[in-house]
Amino acid sequence: MDKIYIFGHKNPDTDSVTSAISLSYLRNLDHKNTVPMILGEINNETKFVLDYFKVPKPKYLNDVKLQVKDLNYQKDCFLCEDNTLDELYRYMEDNGVSAVPVCSKQHKYRGIITLKELIKIVIDPHYSELYSSYQNILDLVRGVEVTKFLDEVKGTIKYFNVKGYDGDSILSNKDILLVGNDISKVQEGIKNKVQLIIMVGRRNLDKSVITHAKRNKVSIILTMQDTIFVSRKLVLSNYLKGVVNTKRESIDENTYLNDFLVHFNKYKHHNYPIVDRKGKVLGLLSSQDINDRKKKQVILVDHNEIDQSVDGLEEAKILEIVDHHKVGGINSSEPINIRNMAVGSTNTILYEMYKELKINPPHDIAGLMMAGIISDTLLFHSPTTTELDKEAVNELSIICKVDPKEFSKKMFLQAASIEGKTIEEIIYNDFKAFNINKYKIGIGQMTVIDLNDVMKNRVRYIKTIDKLAKDNDYDIFMFCVTDIINNNTYVLYNEAAKNVLETVFEINHIDQGFCLRGVVSRKKQIIPLLMDELN
Repeated sequence: MDKIYIFGHKNPDTDSVTSAISLSYLRNLDHKNTVPMILGEINNETKFVLDYFKVPKPKYLNDVKLQVKDLNYQKDCFLCEDNTLDELYRYMEDNGVSAVPVCSKQHKYRGIITLKELIKIVIDPHYSELYSSYQNILDLVRGVEVTKFLDEVKGTIKYFNVKGYDGDSILSNKDILLVGNDISKVQEGIKNKVQLIIMVGRRNLDKSVITHAKRNKVSIILTMQDTIFVSRKLVLSNYLKGVVNTKRESIDENTYLNDFLVHFNKYKHHNYPIVDRKGKVLGLLSSQDINDRKKKQVILVDHNEIDQSVDGLEEAKILEIVDHHKVGGINSSEPINIRNMAVGSTNTILYEMYKELKINPPHDIAGLMMAGIISDTLLFHSPTTTELDKEAVNELSIICKVDPKEFSKKMFLQAASIEGKTIEEIIYNDFKAFNINKYKIGIGQMTVIDLNDVMKNRVRYIKTIDKLAKDNDYDIFMFCVTDIINNNTYVLYNEAAKNVLETVFEINHIDQGFCLRGVVSRKKQIIPLLMDELN
């Protein structure tokens, strides 16, 4: 069953992470093969929640770009280097392929042999190299063993009594002698201690010749086949490792398709050996397989804008979106199941889906959903909060047997902790980037219990914000520090955006760290003001 990835937005927060886990659990009850993933490192608050309910952190998903492994190439199409050219030919014929990757006994890639290369070897009248086993040769020439003193044969084939070949060649222990009924040539071969003698058109041999061969440890095979048949079979008995093209590079199955296409358009090969990260051969990709693609399947939670989603989303197949934000700019060539509600948390929607299916979440999943709602609504202090959010937290707290108020105190204390983090990490911990007309905007937000944790280093924060804005071409870059005790938000910003922000918030002469009283929601109270003014 194909894997389905479920994930929230980049710079994951508690609602996005817990909703991915909760939806994955629900979909897997319906026999789907879903896996919750994250698109970045989780924050302290989310780590606290996962640890509290003893749920493992989801794995990181780098991208969903098409890769070579998403092509429908011919899996398990390869031969071992100890196979013969004869086996190669029959394999090509049986499987309808014009090339075959060659591997070691451990399946490590060694090279590739194409049909064109095979034909060139077979029809070459001057090809005389032989590297094979005694048994392979015996089987292919349909011979009878007379003497055997070696398991493998590696040398040059010398032909005698065959028209067009020189019978006066000097023999050595590196040679394989193919001879007819000329016993004198057989004796000469034995005298020079050739590796192997193959006599064609002969059923038996004098004992004296056999005795001589045993004395000099020369292997002999007899066959009733004719010389032409035997000479061709000798070539076909060669190990693949003796003739394989080792210069052809393999393609890692994890290679991005776009990168592979650059390689393909440059070299124009018809066939490509596919390997895994360790160089193990997986199969053969032919040029006709390139358009047979299987997109990765994904489900989006807590976001629906491509800028906030995983890299390569445009190359994936979106099956479903569950979100509580405004509908963004994701396009699809196929229908998508979308569940979008004006509530304070994606987990509130998910809990409604559980109830519609009459499924009670287990205590750990219920705890995650409760935590996600509390986090996104700031325990109902956010203006995005609805009665549905409150009802969900109440019911989920009963299932997981956790008091939401006491739990939220512990959770928000973890969220406010910035110990061990750089200023840049703190700013990007909960960050949203988007565009309004010609303006590129970035807004980071963090909740604090003690405002002084940030403001005592205000100068350093401002310097970092200005640098990040310039380096990443942001017109407006804000860092919102939300005091969850007094329900106020304090804003640090890039200096270039000062005039725009004075207009947006209708404040004359704003200073760094200006206060937005009663404002706690970036989505509901800050972004709409920016959109109204900049549109």
